[in-house]
Amino acid sequence: MKSLVSPETLKRFGLQPGRIVEAIVSSYTVEGKPHAAPMGILLENQDTITIKPYSETQTYRNLKSQRQCTINLTGEPELFFITAFKGEPEVGELPKDFFLPALKVKPPRLRDADGWLEVEVFSSETFKDRGVFKGRILKVKALNKPPKAYCRAEFAAIESIIHTTRILEFSKAGKRAQAERLAGLVASYRGLISRVAPGSGAEKVMEKLASILSRYSFNLEAYESLF
Repeated sequence: MKSLVSPETLKRFGLQPGRIVEAIVSSYTVEGKPHAAPMGILLENQDTITIKPYSETQTYRNLKSQRQCTINLTGEPELFFITAFKGEPEVGELPKDFFLPALKVKPPRLRDADGWLEVEVFSSETFKDRGVFKGRILKVKALNKPPKAYCRAEFAAIESIIHTTRILEFSKAGKRAQAERLAGLVASYRGLISRVAPGSGAEKVMEKLASILSRYSFNLEAYESLF
């Protein structure tokens, strides 16, 4: 089957075979409610994307039943934070205007994403606690946004969001040592962001992460004294 997307187009999106990138996957529940969650995705070849959500997640259930998704590309920490911790007191529920219609698939795209890929699942398997979904890229779209200067704060905030999701999972599983190690990394990133981007959206995200972690008995101030 002929590919619908050229390698050059995917490369402009930062997608290359064998390279895992962090994105936000939006999907629909069986009831038709939009859902979004951050996730690592892998481009296997020119038009095949692999997604491996944990089997207890809503994304897994949605992909299993609906067989479509939209992969949203962004470098904004706020979008990763909101979709990772929706339902927490620091975030609340996702607003209705958070989503906009996609072009070729039913699951919506994120209103504030820089671009997106529309994917149709053609293969799914489950191994232990994770699903493996392979999908064909039907459409890619980029919005015409101005270039943005690189700041270390965005990278540090997104890494901290990913680490925090794992800290909570390790904590629930009784793996305190692994959780403590990641909490130390989050604390170091918090210090970095306060130096390079005080008052920024990234710093606000870090304060909300600190609030979430404190409810699980991880006090970032205690770890910051180590750096």
